[in-house]
Amino acid sequence: MRVLLLGSADHDKITQALRKEHYLYDYIASLKNVSDGIPEEVFDVCILLADRTGSHFSEQLNQTLNALREDGIVLPVLVVASHLSARDRILALDAGADDVLTAPFLMGELLARVRALSRRGPMLQPRLLRVGDLTLDRGHCLLLSRSGEVRLSGKEMQIIELFLLHPGQVLPRATLQHKVWGIESEFAYNNIEVYLSLVRRKLRAIGSAVNIHAERGVGYYMEA
Repeated sequence: MRVLLLGSADHDKITQALRKEHYLYDYIASLKNVSDGIPEEVFDVCILLADRTGSHFSEQLNQTLNALREDGIVLPVLVVASHLSARDRILALDAGADDVLTAPFLMGELLARVRALSRRGPMLQPRLLRVGDLTLDRGHCLLLSRSGEVRLSGKEMQIIELFLLHPGQVLPRATLQHKVWGIESEFAYNNIEVYLSLVRRKLRAIGSAVNIHAERGVGYYMEA
């Protein structure tokens, strides 16, 4: 799962909780900071970190939701704020937010709400993903096959997870770049090839018949 964090910079505890659950995230202070807009089909949930109240909050929320819609992005939105009145919560839901969470709250509750919103889309998956003779244990970052198992680095797991979620489908380079390295990261051209080489080596190490192939000029696909 990948989460888009938008708004206030006070989000350390939230990002720590997301990392603990192996959820991926990108933080953007404002949609104005993204010159090319938000890529489609990258994020599963948007957490809007509100830093205003009253009419200013309503204005901020409307601007954010309108900007997402203008980019053609349809995402469930969870508004998180330190202090919101009952009226503000009503305004948020009427404006298009899918859920509202105000302090004080437990991080476990925030994560549960994120999971609940994610179930509205296609990207929430069980801990174990299987294709052919290959199994990915997302909870323990383990790749298993008939001849054993091997531990994956964070980026290796993100890559293999994408292919297991879309077996046989050609994934464009841009999709891999945005999903694994983020929309605003500094990206070296050969990063994808380097990590795909590492993943293929681990597939061979556990004796899997699954392989990842290149579709010239388009992207890459998994063959079981």
